[in-house]
Amino acid sequence: MITVLSPIRNRILYLLAEEGPVSFTRIMEYTGLSKSTVSGYVNTLEMKGLISVIPDPRDARKKTYQITASHIGNITPSAQTGTSDFRELIRQAYAKYDKIDYKEIIPHIIKVALSEAGINIDPVIMRGGEILGQAVAVYIVADTLDRTLANITEFWKHYGFGEIKIRSTDPVQIEVYHCYECMIMPSDSGKSCVISCGLFKAIFSAYYNERVNVEEIQCMTEGHDCCCMEIIRQDHT
Repeated sequence: MITVLSPIRNRILYLLAEEGPVSFTRIMEYTGLSKSTVSGYVNTLEMKGLISVIPDPRDARKKTYQITASHIGNITPSAQTGTSDFRELIRQAYAKYDKIDYKEIIPHIIKVALSEAGINIDPVIMRGGEILGQAVAVYIVADTLDRTLANITEFWKHYGFGEIKIRSTDPVQIEVYHCYECMIMPSDSGKSCVISCGLFKAIFSAYYNERVNVEEIQCMTEGHDCCCMEIIRQDHT
């Protein structure tokens, strides 16, 4: 584990995580710093193995940077907001939601406890979703998009992950009602469907035979009646 204390280096990592491989010029624009200053920051990140340089085969002077770290999380001071609401939801679990067993909400309890300590483990949880998705993709991915979506719908229903509805197929947008990941999380706790995003990422990467990204465009924790994930293909961005 490498702890990055510098706010500027963290901003650079955030940029690369959000936009993918970016040029040195883009990093300068994003940080508002001089060439020599940015060079010092990216050199340190490269030396620590957090980012790597992609050389331009046509111009050796041009460099593109990408993240090489497997997981990037963050540790920040916690205001412990929303946890009293979550504890009340735990107390009301049986009365408020049918057929919820306390052992089923243990992952949520662990996540909230870590959040109180200022530890965000979403990147690792999402990777867990990817691992599960890679394991089941062979059973879910079909020869057409419609059949694949039908299999996803059945999979989510069978394992109690939620009720799937397709909002759009171009781009693919999937609504999840009664979402297991966030339906008992307190409001204003932020988008919480990281396992689902990991699952969808692995499944649709297998379907398209290319790496895809998944963006949670709305979540029940924000007051919506369902969560919604959009599949983003690299060659369509």
